[in-house]
Amino acid sequence: MGRCLLLLHLLLILCSQLDLLQALQCFQCKQVNANGVCEDGKSTCQAEGNQQCFLRKVYKDNILSYGYQGCSSVCSPMTIFSTDVNLEEKCCNDSSFCNKF
Repeated sequence: MGRCLLLLHLLLILCSQLDLLQALQCFQCKQVNANGVCEDGKSTCQAEGNQQCFLRKVYKDNILSYGYQGCSSVCSPMTIFSTDVNLEEKCCNDSSFCNKF
C-alpha cells in the first residue's frame, strides 16, 4: 500500500512538472471588432522566450472601437488617455489563452 502511494505521489509530481513545460498559447488577431469578433487573421500563437500574451483595446469617445491580440515580448500593462481616444493594454502569462477579448 505504501509503495502504491509513493508511486502515485511521484506520478502527480511528474504530471505537474510536465504541465509547467507546456508552451503558452495565445489568441492572435490583427483586428478584433467592438463585438469581439476577429475580422483579420484569426489564429493562435505560441509565446517563445520572454514573450507573453497581450490584448490591446482602442476606445473612441469611451466606446470600444477595436482591438488586437497575440504574442509579444514588448508588453506593458497600461492605459493611455487622450482627448477622444484611449488605449488599454493587458499582458498575461499565467495560462494559455489568457488574452481573450
